[in-house]
Amino acid sequence: MSFKLEITKEGKNPLIDRTEIEFKLEHFGTSTPNRLEVKNKICAMKNSDAKLTVMKKIESHFGSSHSSGKVYIYDKIEDLEYFEPFHIRVRNLPKEKRNEIYQLKRRKEPYKHLFNQE
Repeated sequence: MSFKLEITKEGKNPLIDRTEIEFKLEHFGTSTPNRLEVKNKICAMKNSDAKLTVMKKIESHFGSSHSSGKVYIYDKIEDLEYFEPFHIRVRNLPKEKRNEIYQLKRRKEPYKHLFNQE
């Protein structure tokens, strides 16, 4: 899938030790790109670790070929685990791993080790 990514706003949040990025996606003639594809492209652009990068949201605009969104790049994994809710962290994983985490959580078995593998 081809899409053009443009960073519209970037800032450092010193209280939380993270970089906050707002972006715009152009995806003419195709559907909205997958979260993981966009996350990987931003990681490549910013030279950041995928484990410390969280895709917060992607908003598609009806009838147009562009979307906008927000990404947070943390400096430390501890800050990411503290500030990001469980469902956002799971949403940033591949589908197979998401399903495995939800199954383990339902059975009340340990699942936190799966967040560290990517």
